[in-house]
Amino acid sequence: MRVGHGVAVLDVVPGEPMGGYADRAQGVGGVLDPLEVHAVTFADAGHRFALVVADLVCVNVDAVARVRTALRTVGVDSCWVVATHTHASPEAGCGPGGAATPPHVAGRLEAASLAAARSAVATEQAARLSSARTLVPGLASRRNVADPPPLDIPVDTVTVTVGTEVVGLVVVSPVHPTVLPADNNLVSADLNGGIRRALSTQDRWVVVATGAAGDISTRHTRQGRGLGEVDRLGIRVADRVGTPAPHPGGGSAPPVRPPVTRRVRLAPKPPAELAAALRQAPPPDTGDGRVRRVFDQGLRIAEEQAARGRTEPYLIDVEAVDLDGTTVVGVPGELFLELGEAIRASAEGVVVVGYANGYLGYLPARDTPPCYETHASPVSSGSGEIVVEAAVSAATEAASGREPSRRTHV
Repeated sequence: MRVGHGVAVLDVVPGEPMGGYADRAQGVGGVLDPLEVHAVTFADAGHRFALVVADLVCVNVDAVARVRTALRTVGVDSCWVVATHTHASPEAGCGPGGAATPPHVAGRLEAASLAAARSAVATEQAARLSSARTLVPGLASRRNVADPPPLDIPVDTVTVTVGTEVVGLVVVSPVHPTVLPADNNLVSADLNGGIRRALSTQDRWVVVATGAAGDISTRHTRQGRGLGEVDRLGIRVADRVGTPAPHPGGGSAPPVRPPVTRRVRLAPKPPAELAAALRQAPPPDTGDGRVRRVFDQGLRIAEEQAARGRTEPYLIDVEAVDLDGTTVVGVPGELFLELGEAIRASAEGVVVVGYANGYLGYLPARDTPPCYETHASPVSSGSGEIVVEAAVSAATEAASGREPSRRTHV
């Protein structure tokens, strides 16, 4: 297996709308830290797969199609496009159910993805992969629960080794990268950027994606709302991840195979469920009123969905790819942490990436208490479990025929 990495800056336009927060009124006012698009390519004589991770709030299927077409010109056979879900980026069409990507945003994403992929292909070298899981104590908690306890957050790291040297890391953090507030109008990679900076060295590149973070954030654990807090939390993750061990060597990497895809049909939220949502009482006030305001935003979104009266199902693709004993699952939406853990528990060496290859919205569990996420979700109760079933099936097929993974738990 050959692995390469490239990165390009995602340009922004002053004044263009920013995404992520429903109560944001300002457009882009400048750059706090540059938005980046990373590409990692995995190739052998038969196939080249590219993982593209962009500092955007989401990527919709139209933008994914443009990137995939562009990357074929540099020899990429299959490609995933993943958003970090930073809320300090241009709006990319992130309404429930997905929307068309603003053409100027899609064009810049395509150009940056192509530049990063071209660099990745040019720098490919023989490499091996291994993966590890690290628990980061108290990093985050449930987002919309009054006074939730801090959680130990499971962070996955895929290590790229050339010879005996670690040359790259792909880190997956199941935490909303939303340290910066709604009144911030400077673009930033937010928490994922802080983790990147804390782990990167002169000789080691780092890519940070977001996992099953639908109900997890630093809302109740952070100590500030600026770049200093972003970097403090990034260092906290880096301190736990430490210096990953290189691949132990021996044997040869299995072939790079195309991703496995499962097409999933999800029913839209039915009228009875929408009506029940609109009758829900708000949660207790936590002091700053943020949980109540977010809950009310969810109710407004539920009202908008009820007015549209959609009856046709949503179709999404859940994908899995096996990379040298690590099976990566891509979900096109905001999966709750417990559902991501159910996918991970299905086999050794499974890593779950969210916001991948499209954006449907929140995919809560069947028994999730009423909250912003359940109200804003465009799909019926139990859709999260349907996605889990499809993901487990895809992961099982992707991993079939290869040796057990080399994975550690910390």
